[in-house]
Amino acid sequence: MKKNFIDVKDDFIALINRQKKLAAIILAVIILAIISLVVAVPKMQAHIRASEIKSLVSEDKLAKKASYLDSQTADQDISDKTAMTVLFSTPSGKTYTQIIDVLKDSKQMKDFNHSIYIYPIVYDAEKIEKKYNIKKDDVTIIFFENGKEKNRIPVDKNLDIKTMLIPSLNQLPLSSVGQSAQPPATATKTSNSETPATTQATIDEQGVGQSSEADSVAQ
Repeated sequence: MKKNFIDVKDDFIALINRQKKLAAIILAVIILAIISLVVAVPKMQAHIRASEIKSLVSEDKLAKKASYLDSQTADQDISDKTAMTVLFSTPSGKTYTQIIDVLKDSKQMKDFNHSIYIYPIVYDAEKIEKKYNIKKDDVTIIFFENGKEKNRIPVDKNLDIKTMLIPSLNQLPLSSVGQSAQPPATATKTSNSETPATTQATIDEQGVGQSSEADSVAQ
């Protein structure tokens, strides 16, 4: 009887040990599954977002000097490049479509003297708007130098996109430099206009003085 009790006890202990091992294995599997989800879900989301952005932007091939930025690396690309022209906009609307039509036209793009990158605003719009001081529903083209904004063009209905976009883009990297380098035109004109007046006033004063001297001698 005592032996049977001991056997039962041993079997119970062995069962508990097996259950502990099974529980440990199950727990380890659950932990690994959670870790895998933590790592995989963001990658899956990023991949889904990239696929959706590609489906939203035009599938037609742009000219050689134009390309789309990868949404995952766009901000880093802007920071890393020495000089970069970026078009910010939601990938829709009349103005955006007209600009893309120009960027597809290889004949028009021959006159373009550098490169332009398109930053399609689809996700994290508020973050992008705040970071670059733009509005997602407007088309804004910004020239960056070493990651810092140097000049921008807000594209609106007043700009003749078909004829004026490329000339405007060509001047974009130079506009801020040219404006700061030129001396104020008003100051030069004022100085030149004042010189004859000052000279005339001096001649008049000399004439008056000579006339007074002549009168005193005559007297």
